[in-house]
Amino acid sequence: MKANAAKPVGRSRTKRIVAALATTASIALVAAACWGCAPQVTSSTDTSSDQSVGDEEILEGYPNFLNNDSGMFPDTYTNTDLLNTGNRGCNSCHPNLFDTMNLKEGYKHILTHTGYDKNLTYKDCEPCHRGHTQLTGPYLGDLIHASHYSNETFVASNGNCWSCHAVNSDGSQGDYQFMLWDDFFDQAAVGGYVWAEQNTSNVREWAESRGFSGGYMTEVTLDAEPQVEATFDQEVTDHEDVFIVNNWGPEVTEKNGEPFDWDAVCSDENTLSITGVNDPKTFTKEELETMPQTEFTMQLSCATNGSGGSLVSNIPMTGVSMEYLIEQCGGLVDGNNAVNATAADGWTAFVMPLEASTYSKDAYIVTKFYGEDLTPDDGAPMVLVSKGNPGARQVKHVTSVDFTYAEAPFTAPTMAMSDEPSPSYAINGMWFQNDGNTYKVGEPVDLSGAVYTWNRVQGNLETISFSFDMGQSWVDYDVNSEISDFDPYQWVRYSLSWTPTKAGVYQIKMSATDDQGNQMKQPVTLFVTVEE
Repeated sequence: MKANAAKPVGRSRTKRIVAALATTASIALVAAACWGCAPQVTSSTDTSSDQSVGDEEILEGYPNFLNNDSGMFPDTYTNTDLLNTGNRGCNSCHPNLFDTMNLKEGYKHILTHTGYDKNLTYKDCEPCHRGHTQLTGPYLGDLIHASHYSNETFVASNGNCWSCHAVNSDGSQGDYQFMLWDDFFDQAAVGGYVWAEQNTSNVREWAESRGFSGGYMTEVTLDAEPQVEATFDQEVTDHEDVFIVNNWGPEVTEKNGEPFDWDAVCSDENTLSITGVNDPKTFTKEELETMPQTEFTMQLSCATNGSGGSLVSNIPMTGVSMEYLIEQCGGLVDGNNAVNATAADGWTAFVMPLEASTYSKDAYIVTKFYGEDLTPDDGAPMVLVSKGNPGARQVKHVTSVDFTYAEAPFTAPTMAMSDEPSPSYAINGMWFQNDGNTYKVGEPVDLSGAVYTWNRVQGNLETISFSFDMGQSWVDYDVNSEISDFDPYQWVRYSLSWTPTKAGVYQIKMSATDDQGNQMKQPVTLFVTVEE
């Protein structure tokens, strides 16, 4: 599903950019991973002390921090002149971080395609790059700081700490947090009042009495009684919107000193071996396709999909169940309580053995997406999928599934309780629209998105909620009531028709809970502008 067409609104009215992108010398592989994140500029051969970027060289594009701007926020003195909200955060300079990260040459980022016409934001990048382990991206703190402060465009545009950072005052007095603007800009405390969501000590009433409309210093518009209609379904994702992650893609010809052949990784001649069973066997793709086939649809989402991230798809699949294959192999060896899986490209499902049920229950060897043979990007010739689990458990190009014994295999509850090495969003969702679209008062605003859970990690999706007044009140929808044949292994797609009665800038928030009482870690916010 594509985002509904609407007039886009830029993050800044006055933007500036230096004319050209930099050409870089050879750089280290890790540094290359974030090279594109810094604004690029062509260096001048004139190194005289008075050499600087003049106004005649500046074109529309990147913001100058001294040209105060409200961006998506209401154009008020606080937002424009004090907070300078339009010149802060990654997307103020880089509207789509997917485009930015692919500026470099050489090895591609492992994420090679995204869907839904969504712009990638910091929150799409942060979970994977916070982990900085062997299965994640490098930690970006030092790389991003050094690449920006040594970049002529950033410096010439008066970039500084506050281009990227903010201070969150929401907490006990003096308990203030220095954090990224992109982790903070949609919270009630922006501007400096604490406890704005809870209304402790009548903070909102006080702020409104001092002229801040709605009781928030950003003066976002509130709709406590929204005229909204909602529908829900579990439609599949358009194939073109399925995200693609290749740990090692066709551009890789050598890996750890050994030749790497992408075509061989994806070859239909590859086989599947199952060990740790009483009668270990190896199967060809052709043999697998003669066995009883199961057609099903499941949501597939990246294990490091960020809060509100778009790395989720609802895909129709065809394959043979692992329960059937294990039965053909004489069952599991007594005592085997753990499992791991390996792919033709060298990927393994996890760095330690997983609990055996990951692949002995509700798991399949899939050979078709959308009724067609898998493409190389899908994971040809076969993919091991585990319903209700994060994307890292779905092993593309799988060649072996190996059951074994482990004293303490990694379990789903362990993942649910930990945010290390990367944040885990077992209940998550997204808006199909980008921030900042503009609509008209009195006319229906069509908004849409999807919500899902890793229900083998936590529970089944139970409630989806929306707020049009900064989280003060919520409109709740029970999933089982809205979808009579609800399948918890699929996503739930929602469509809202909301008719605003007042002009302004709204932050529409979406949240969800599962049937175990777990709540989405933080609401997912969509900025919407409504004009007369």
